[in-house]
Formats: sequence, C-alpha cells, structure tokens
Amino acid sequence: MTDERDDMWELDKLIPKRKKQTGFAKREPEAASELTFGSDKPGPLGYTIPKRPTEKQAADEVEIEYSPENSLILNVKVRKWPTEYTFYDRFLVDAQRYYRSKCEETPFIPYFSYLPQYNQMNIDQLRYYIYWRHEVSNGRYLQTDYSYIFLYFYELINLETVSTPERRLAAMCSLLKGYGKRYARLDKYAGEWICDFCLIHRLPPPVDLLSGVLKDVMPVVGLREFYIACKDDIKDVLLYDFVARNNTYDYKKFAMLDKNAAELYDKHLIAAAVYAIEKTEHIKDGSPMLAKTCVTRTAYNGALCVSGSKKKLEVEYLSLNRSYRFRGMITDLVKCAENHLRIALGVRGRLTVKGLSKEAEDAVAEYFEINNIRKPKKEKKTEDSGFDRSRYEAESRGIDLSEAEKIESGSWELTKRLVGEEAAQDLPEAEVTAETDRGQVPAELMKEETEALPDDRSAYETLCVSFAPHQLRVLRLIAKGESGEASLFCKASGMLFDAVVSDINDAAADLTGDILIENGKIIEDYEDELAAALEAVKADQE
Repeated sequence: MTDERDDMWELDKLIPKRKKQTGFAKREPEAASELTFGSDKPGPLGYTIPKRPTEKQAADEVEIEYSPENSLILNVKVRKWPTEYTFYDRFLVDAQRYYRSKCEETPFIPYFSYLPQYNQMNIDQLRYYIYWRHEVSNGRYLQTDYSYIFLYFYELINLETVSTPERRLAAMCSLLKGYGKRYARLDKYAGEWICDFCLIHRLPPPVDLLSGVLKDVMPVVGLREFYIACKDDIKDVLLYDFVARNNTYDYKKFAMLDKNAAELYDKHLIAAAVYAIEKTEHIKDGSPMLAKTCVTRTAYNGALCVSGSKKKLEVEYLSLNRSYRFRGMITDLVKCAENHLRIALGVRGRLTVKGLSKEAEDAVAEYFEINNIRKPKKEKKTEDSGFDRSRYEAESRGIDLSEAEKIESGSWELTKRLVGEEAAQDLPEAEVTAETDRGQVPAELMKEETEALPDDRSAYETLCVSFAPHQLRVLRLIAKGESGEASLFCKASGMLFDAVVSDINDAAADLTGDILIENGKIIEDYEDELAAALEAVKADQE
C-alpha cells in the first residue's frame, strides 16, 4: 500500500503541462562568410558593399592651398569636410527662395531660436525678417534679436551661388559694425566666421570694413594674427592689444605707485613699447622674433552650415601670442619705459633690462622726449597766517665760544667719571685755535656730520655705506640666500629679524625709491646692482 503523503513531493504532477511551441524549425548555423569592402562582387545576400575611405584619405583631400603675401598668415589649406550630410538642405532651399524677397514696413516681432531657420518662424516673424534685412542692407539698423542677426549670417555663409564672396563679406562686416556695440556676443561669433569666410575664399582681412569695431573683435577671436593686414604695418590699437597681452611684468605692483604716478604709468608704458616696436625692425621682418605655429580649425564653428560649405582649415602663421622671444622683448620694452618714467618722477631705483637693442632703447627714450613727460610739480603749502613761529622757536643769540668751552669742559669731566681717567686720556680732544675770531665758528665745526660721498658711487653703494654693521651683515647674508642665518644672527644679538629688515627697507625706499627685501629675499630686479655695491663696500673696508 502506497502512502499518499509521499505524493505531495512530486511537484511535476502539480505544474500544468506546457503547450508545444510551434514556429520555425531550428536550423543549424551556416558557415561564416567573408565580406570584402569595396569588392565588385555581390555578397551572400546580393548586396555590393562600397569601399570605405580611410581617415588619411579623407584628410588629404585639399581643395585649396595658398600662401598670402606679406602677411603673418604663411600658408592656408582648405580641406573638404570628411562626411556629407543633408539635414540642412531644407534651409538652403528656403534661403535661395527668400534671398531676393522684399516686404513692406512691418512692426518688430520678437523671435528666439538656438539655431534659427525659416521654417521655425511664423508669417509675421518671416515678414519682419525680410523687411529688417532690406533696411540693414541700406544702412538702417532697426530693432532686432540675436536670432534674426544669426539667420542673416547663415544666409551669407551658405549662399555660394547667389552672390559674390566680396558682396557677402561686405554685408557681414556691415552687420557686425551695426550691432556689435549692442550685442556683446556678436564680436566673438562674427569675428570667427568672417575670418573663416575670408580664408576659404582667399580674401584679405577686412580691416577697412571693420574700422571702429576691430579693437573689440581682436581680443576675443582665436586667430588674431589674421586681422593684421600687413606684417610691415602693425599699428594702432591692434599692436597695443598685443603688447598689453604679452607683457609679463605687472608694473602696477611698483611699491611707490601713487595716484598721480598710476595715471602716467597707465597712459605711457604700453604706448611707449608700441612706439618702439613701430620705430624698430623687431616685427617687420617677422623672423626670428616670431615663432611659426600651425593650427587646425573647423570652419564656421557654431553656425548653421550646409554640407558643401563646411570645411576644415589648416593655417600656418607667425604667432605673436606664442612667441616667447617676442614676449620677453615686450616685457623688456615695458621695463625700459618704466625706467624712463621713474627718472621723470624722481625715483632712483631702476629695473634690470636685458636683450634690447640700442635702437629699441633709443626709440623708448625718444617717446618720452617727444611727449615731454616730467615729474608733477607739488603745490607749495602756504603758511597759516594764524601761526606764530616765534612762540615755538628758541631765541637766536648767536654763537658764544666761551659758553661753548664751558659746555665742552663739563662734558669731558663727565666722560672721565664714566669711563675712568686712563681711558679718557686715549680719547681725542677737540681743538679750538686761538686765532679763531670771536663770534665766528671754525671751518671744522661747519662741516656736516657725514662727509659728502664720492660722485661716482651708485645709489646702492651709497646705501650700503650708510648701514650700521649689523644691518650690513644681515643684508649680506640675505643677498647670499642665507636668510635663516641672518635670523639666527639677529636672535643671538638680541634683535628682531623683521625689525632689522624693516629698517633696511625704509632706508632703501628713502634713497632709491623702492624696498630691497621681500619675503626674506632680495627683489630680483635689484640683485645685480646690490651685489656690485656690496662688493665695492667690501673692497673699501679691506
């Protein structure tokens, strides 16, 4: 007899039976077939697979190559875009249809689109666009939106068969001049597109067409060198922008820069460097001061561009921004100009300038001579009429030699009491000759406490001579790069290192116009002059 309780473990009997599947019969996999791209023979299913071009083959398709004359742009290669596309063909058809359309005066209708096209506008927006475009072509720049401006640019870029490149370029420049001041981003976009348009169509930079707005376009475009019309004639705000960007010396950190000096610095330093470059041959020959650079860029980046107009550009040019020798020359010109300005302001400290030709230094000096830059005169302070000087000054009674002898005799008695009789005998006594007339001071007493320094001494040598022995020792240690040793010396002598450095800097500022020590080191601009001064003082002491 079978126990029914064992049947509960036979789960297969409890699960309903599945229906048999019907469909395609299972087939064994066929052997893999080898497919050859570009073969004229059809494949297993009857298709012919075209040969796929390699990236190298696509990149080598140069449509235009040329070398502009007398330009910072040395060579231009216009390459065909590697792939074709059709998703902007509708735009090209609409642009050709509406290009010569006209419309009566229509009120402004706002329009916004990230990539404006005709089929996105309603009838009122399309009517206003056609009316606005006609007014712009006649020099009347009406109220508009970014989207209308960009749509007009897209037309001018893509309509290759409707108008000549020269006319379309003129329209682009007119559009930028008319709206560049009102729409900040337009300088960047339009400046790049105009550059690409000219390089593709072998047109010179439209410097004359963009007069008045080129100074706004230059700082924001990538290939600034394109907008230099001629490498023999780099002038005005274009070169001023390059000099300001390539100067690595921040003249505004000058310690003695006050309000009056700051105005002179801002007005004349960069201008003097520009003047020197225009007067000399630093840039006109283009070599070897400027470095050759090659850049590959996508034409009309950010614009709606149909497949036939899309290009890749390879440009070889003389770079002003990436030329380290040029940047060094610009910096030295600015430092040289500051030295002349320091002379005009009466500041004795000078910056170290290396590598400038005598022609360039003479050109900087000529700039300051032509502009007659002088130190601003300080207004004389008038004395307050209510101030009675006699109440605060001692009464002048002349010089009484007998009274002076009594004071001197008393001082010697005090000296003997303090240092002892024997030590006092070694001290020199002041001699007053009997021939001295009463009421007159001997010539020796009329001398100043310090003798006049030799005329051939430099400002830093004069400064070193004036230092106390402990100050001079600290200065020597810091000049050797041993500020730690200088700090230990001050600590052992019962002095504060920062206080000694502060005294040295105060004396340097009074004599030369600038401090010497910053962050425990000698300021780099003064290292050579200070080293020579310390060596000269050392030789004198020996």
